[in-house]
Amino acid sequence: MVEDKTVEYCLSPEVLSEIRDVLTRPKHQLRFPQLTAAQIAEFLEDVTLRSRFIENVPERYVLERDPKDSKYVNLAVEAEARCIVTRDNDLLALMNPNLAIGRDFGRRFPRLRVLDPTLSYASLQHPKVEIPSSWKGGNCLRHILTLRPVRADS
Repeated sequence: MVEDKTVEYCLSPEVLSEIRDVLTRPKHQLRFPQLTAAQIAEFLEDVTLRSRFIENVPERYVLERDPKDSKYVNLAVEAEARCIVTRDNDLLALMNPNLAIGRDFGRRFPRLRVLDPTLSYASLQHPKVEIPSSWKGGNCLRHILTLRPVRADS
């Protein structure tokens, strides 16, 4: 979808730094020994080249459950993104209307969705697809991509 310009990745220095940090953590190096420093550098360069890079992202939202993840919401808001793709449970909880945090988020950012990667493609293709409130995310390596639909005039 990035290649055909349906969506674009959005990055900030803080998000790129966290991706680099996660990929180079010793526990991930042990789990994926074939992942070399050169491959990580190449991946980060490729993602950066394919992304809309936003240098100064204002803080408009603080995720009380996990403040260090606020950077993803703030990036999405600044980029005017429609969705954040993640497996992070604290971010996914923002879509749960049964939680106060989900209701507040929905009121403040009605156009922004937080989606699990398995549901994101269907939702981008069919915007009326809703995330089941009973969905619980996995505890996988969590990389967040902020996606912004690409308009013909952008």
